Formats: sequence, structure tokens, C-alpha cells
Amino acid sequence: MKKDTEFTAGTGDIMPSSRRETEEDMLEQFCILANKRMEITVPDICRRMDLTRREVNFYLKQMVLHGYILPPKEKENIVLTEFGRITGEEFRYRHEIFTQFLQFVGVQSDRAEEDACRIEHVVSEETVQQICNFVDYGDTFERILKYSDLRTRYNPGTYTFIMGIYYMEKTCPRRLAVEFQQFSENILLHVEKKYSYFELIRTKDKGDGWIWYKDPEQGWMRAEQKEGNPWIPSGVFEFSTRRQDPVTEGNVLIAFTREGERPLEWNCRELDVHIWKVGV
Repeated sequence: MKKDTEFTAGTGDIMPSSRRETEEDMLEQFCILANKRMEITVPDICRRMDLTRREVNFYLKQMVLHGYILPPKEKENIVLTEFGRITGEEFRYRHEIFTQFLQFVGVQSDRAEEDACRIEHVVSEETVQQICNFVDYGDTFERILKYSDLRTRYNPGTYTFIMGIYYMEKTCPRRLAVEFQQFSENILLHVEKKYSYFELIRTKDKGDGWIWYKDPEQGWMRAEQKEGNPWIPSGVFEFSTRRQDPVTEGNVLIAFTREGERPLEWNCRELDVHIWKVGV
């Protein structure tokens, strides 16, 4: 995030484009943290956006005026309003679509992420819609989509797909890991208003162990358990799509540990999911 070169506007002034972009980017960050159920603090926003505390406080005042957040109190976390959450999710959706589009046409993932951050603020709704259509239905060759939230590709609901758990060794054919025997080959994708998760369906008792997944930002995270089944956010997967292939493959590193242990890199597994477009 590039800092603003000037910082003199008073409350009520019309914000220049660069400041508007920064405010929208900040609102996106708030939504990302809120969706991960993480605290939203001024020091964390300073670090994530490479801004000073004074600059962040300026934008917080603007966001209160625009109805995005509640007036922050000293030493308390930032709280989104419902309007701020909805608006931030719209910004996130645009960012996600433009990042995917740029990756589709060959832009490297880091550059695509950075360029999408600028493009999303200046295009029309018509352009957004047409690029959405291209991302969903365009005739493209194989591309990698890193850490895409599947809420941009599926309507709210539950979908059944196929999965496998493999050893990391590069063999042909690949070997299913012994842990795969604990689960059904079916995997459920839950798409909700705020989240999208994959649910692994156990066919055997989990015993005293845990499943972990590797988040690209936070490292190893222990999977949430619901009724004994592990839930893994779709946003931590890396997806690949191929020309004229209706199936998209996604993968993420996972690990199985005993109670009280943490994952070891040399003993992890790869969870592969195969998803496809449904009638939405």
C-alpha cells in the first residue's frame, strides 16, 4: 500500500481519488479481519497498510462520517456497522474478480493483487459485470487462482464435491495418505453470506487428534470442528482452472497431530478438492 503524498484535508472536504482508494482499501481490510474473526486494531492496520497512526486516525474519522464504522474508543477495537460490512464486501468482491481476471490473462499473482487494488476503484458496474462473466465463462487456458473466496463463484448454499488426501511425495500415480481412510471421498462446500468453508465428512471416530491447515497469512491454523467434522476456509486453497475443463482443482497443505502437538512441515499432507460449476 503506497502512502498518500499529501495529508492536509480537513473533515468535510472532498477526498482526492488517492484518499478515497485508501479508505476503500482500509474497509476491505476490516472485512477481511472480521471474516477471520480477528480483532481490528489501529496498530495492525498501520502495519498492514504501511500507514502512520496519524494517517489511520484520519481515515477512521472519515469512515465514521460515512457510516462504515462505529466511533472508536481509546484502547478498543474497531467495529464495523452493517452498512460498512456490506459496502466492504462489495469492495472485496470487486477486488477478487479483478485479481482473478488479471491472473487469467497471465499477470503474476502478486502483481495482479496490487494492480487490482487500483483498477477496482475506477471502473463502472458494467465493466465489473462483464469481467465477472469472463472469469466465470471465458475460454481460457490453465491458470492458477490463489486464495480465492468461493463466495464470488457460488450462490449461498451447500454443494457436494470430491476430495482426496495425498502424501507430499511426487509419485505417479499419487498415493492416497492413510488418513484419507477416516473420511468420505465427498466434501461439502458451505457458502454463506460472510464465509465459505469446506467440510470434511468423517466416517471414523477422530480419536484424540487435530487437523491443521496452512493459511497463507497466518501460517498453521487448527481447523474448526463442527459435529466432529473439520471445516477449512475456501480462501486458503490455491485453485487451478483449465481450458474447456468443467472441473477446477484446489489444494491446501494440511497436517494431522495428536492433542497438544503442532504440525511439522516434513509430515504434512495435501488436501485436493475437485469442484465444478453448478446451475447458479
